Amino acid sequence: MIQEDGTNIDTNQSEAKSGKVDPANAKEVRKFTHGEALTNCRLDPGGRFAFAGAEDFGVYRWNLETGEKVIYRGAHDSWVRRIDFSVDGDLLYTSGWDGRVVVWEVEPATIREVLLPGSDGGENSKEPVEGDIERKTELVVDKPVRVIEAHQGFSRWVHAGPNGKFVATCGNDKVIRLWDARRWKLKKEFAGHGRHPYAVMIHPDGESLISEDLMGEIFIWNSRTGERIKELKSGMTGYDNKFQADMGGARDMAFNADGSLVGCAGITNVVNSFAGQQDPIICLVDWKSQEIQSHLRTKSNSPGVAWGVRFHPDGFVVGAMGNQNGKGTIEFWSLTEEIAEDYSDAKKDSAGCEQADAAEVEEKKPRELKPFHVLDVDKAVRGIDFTEDGKRFVVACSDGSLRLYQM
Repeated sequence: MIQEDGTNIDTNQSEAKSGKVDPANAKEVRKFTHGEALTNCRLDPGGRFAFAGAEDFGVYRWNLETGEKVIYRGAHDSWVRRIDFSVDGDLLYTSGWDGRVVVWEVEPATIREVLLPGSDGGENSKEPVEGDIERKTELVVDKPVRVIEAHQGFSRWVHAGPNGKFVATCGNDKVIRLWDARRWKLKKEFAGHGRHPYAVMIHPDGESLISEDLMGEIFIWNSRTGERIKELKSGMTGYDNKFQADMGGARDMAFNADGSLVGCAGITNVVNSFAGQQDPIICLVDWKSQEIQSHLRTKSNSPGVAWGVRFHPDGFVVGAMGNQNGKGTIEFWSLTEEIAEDYSDAKKDSAGCEQADAAEVEEKKPRELKPFHVLDVDKAVRGIDFTEDGKRFVVACSDGSLRLYQM
């Protein structure tokens, strides 16, 4: 584990695998800083590095032990909204609002040390010329492995499949694309979304895809045939008065370890998305029944966006929230019956029994769950990711900070 002073202490692996963590003990132990707002974050499979996209079009890598910062730049011309890794952890995939997907090496052989403008005492320097001048440099990676023009308009998502053979992407051209991960040849296209798809993932079995669009519609596809085999209404939508259109959809998506559940984090009850007038929500889909199982609500019901969702190894769900007031929360939900707080509005008669009329039998509504623990953050949280053992996690914040927590 990493202490507040940055010292690394080895943790017994068997204890990490079997010991239950208590979210109430979560504590920020380190903060990495950047000058522009971060858009998302991921930990590499080895747990050594934290990566984050930013609004200045760069991708940033921090070493969790040393704090060393490396900049991946020059390939994107807009925000980087999604990060993923090859199965072996050697390659980094980034997708941006420039329509591109870029492939990088996680640990490049060449990292250049670049002198920052104005730090050499020259005519453009703001430092005094007399005396010793501190040379300020940054570590830069500017040669990607490959650049793919993946979509017209925004390329909103990139996800590497579990067997390492395929990568899925989606964008503002309303198309889901499946690529050969080795040669980046297009293998198949999936069309049918009426609005921009925001997220797509390959199921751990490799046989199916799941995607969600701006209307909150969730599609499940056969990855071999391209057939759409299921359509779900997630409830993640609302009428935006500014855009005069329905808006919503997932801002993040994740499977649990065995693929039996998928979480979609985003917004609902949209009134004006630019003004932050919408409610955060996480929608859980049961893969076996292919139905909406639960809606996870925030404790405070504050307007905002659910920017991230992860399934913790101990079985609970974790969400990252950015609220309308500029602050954020990290919220924890239990799915076990004895702990979960069910806020469903089940109608009961005077005897306390549910009124099982024909309308209720016809459509089973998802459970409405509230979190069992909330961790307040002083800035909006835009992404979250956990180490494999679930003991540590990082969050990306709107002030440009990447924060490391220990549980």
